[in-house]
Amino acid sequence: MTTKLTPYRLRRTEKRAEDWKDREDLARHEFLGWVGAAMLSPAEAWLLMLVMGASHGLVPVIPAAGYGTALLITLGIDLAAWWCGRFRRSK
Repeated sequence: MTTKLTPYRLRRTEKRAEDWKDREDLARHEFLGWVGAAMLSPAEAWLLMLVMGASHGLVPVIPAAGYGTALLITLGIDLAAWWCGRFRRSK
């Protein structure tokens, strides 16, 4: 014997489908954000290396950093920003 969907069950089924689509959109945007961050990190590190080199020329106390060091500093700053952002989110 088949049961008919009551209006409540029909709405719940539609709501679950909408929630699933929202989750897919959220996952897609988060994935694109990670890809974008991975693509921009080398450029950001190169810029940081140039800034640190220029500031080293002005003030010798500031160490001149190579590209690898600048990349690690950039990744550390991005990680700290991500970690702090997790504490600020409210739902």
